[in-house]
Order: sequence, then structure tokens, then C-alpha cells
Amino acid sequence: MPHLRSLVERHKDDPFTILGVNTNDAPDVYRDGLDEHEVSWPAIYQGKDSFIARLYGVSGYPTYVLVDADGKIVSVGHNGRLDKKIATLVADAKSRKGGGKKEPGSKEGVGAGL
Repeated sequence: MPHLRSLVERHKDDPFTILGVNTNDAPDVYRDGLDEHEVSWPAIYQGKDSFIARLYGVSGYPTYVLVDADGKIVSVGHNGRLDKKIATLVADAKSRKGGGKKEPGSKEGVGAGL
């Protein structure tokens, strides 16, 4: 999780959201883990048989959902090639909006809107 935490911090002003989803642990273990691993991005707990777990194939933790600036889910997975996916999102946002960084006072960025 240190790598994911580093990505979130490095891209905190970029126009996308990372959402963590946990389906494995009991809710109290999940909550304790948020503190233990210093999770600073939005995270939710869903039971193994939950709609979210089934819909997105969440089977392990950490599982992330990467959401672009338009609110579209662009990736679901476990760390993997997240760096490359984020770089692509940031580059796309810069080419569309002339910069890709959030505007001062805006609520866009990692974790915004969730």
C-alpha cells in the first residue's frame, strides 16, 4: 500500500479518483486497517457477496477503482499498472482542458466527489 499511498499524494491535484474497495475482512478489521495502512483516499467496505463485489469482480484487497474526471470507471484491479493508467488519464485531461490540474477551490482531484 505504500506505493498506492505515494501515487495518491503525488497526484492529489489531478482530475481522477481512486476508490479502495475491501470485501475480505470483517468491518472492524477493515476500519483498523485504514488507520494501520494510513489510507488517505476514499475507501469502502463491501461484503464478499455484495453487489459491488460481484459487479466489479472484487476478490482481494487492496482493490482499487480508478474513476476519470468525467466520473467514468476506467479500471478496477490490484495495483498492477496503475502508474501507467494514471499517466494516461492525466495526459488525456491535459490535452482536453489545457492543463489537467484542478482549479483552485474546486473539489476535483483524488477522492473528489465520492
